[in-house]
Amino acid sequence: MPPRTAPAAPTPPRKVPLRKLLRAASVAGGVQFGWALQLSLLTPYVQELGIPHAFASLVWLCGPLSGLLVQPLVGHLSDRIAPAASPLGRRRPFIAAGAASIAAAVLTVGFSADLGRLFGDDVTPGSTRLGAICVYLVGFWLLDLGNNATQGPCRAFLADLTGRQPSVRPTSPPLA
Repeated sequence: MPPRTAPAAPTPPRKVPLRKLLRAASVAGGVQFGWALQLSLLTPYVQELGIPHAFASLVWLCGPLSGLLVQPLVGHLSDRIAPAASPLGRRRPFIAAGAASIAAAVLTVGFSADLGRLFGDDVTPGSTRLGAICVYLVGFWLLDLGNNATQGPCRAFLADLTGRQPSVRPTSPPLA
């Protein structure tokens, strides 16, 4: 019978500097500001552009639909990219792309009335501005995509930083 060896001592969890955790958590805070922007400001703005209140609720359908598709897809892709494939790691390219999308969306939504005027919208008060509405809808959808594309990898990045704890179980099943 072979001699018994003592079990290996568990490796202590690696210590992540607080500054690094705060930087990563600030990205999550930025995503929450993006959601707050959508929830508080965009419904009154869409009504100002001339979309009736009854149709404004249809605009909000793009959020759950994009979240249903984008977050699992981006999460799956960011889990499958090897760290050696990108000098930025697995999560940061997706976070950066989502942040760029959010920035473009905020500019698109913010200037939708001006861009609508370039497309020939009538500027008389009370008129429905179809060009501005179309630009706004593209910007709103892009903001939803950016928020969803950033949120999943950001949460996973925070989990990657804090390390794997044996007592913690995954909260969702794998996609593959």
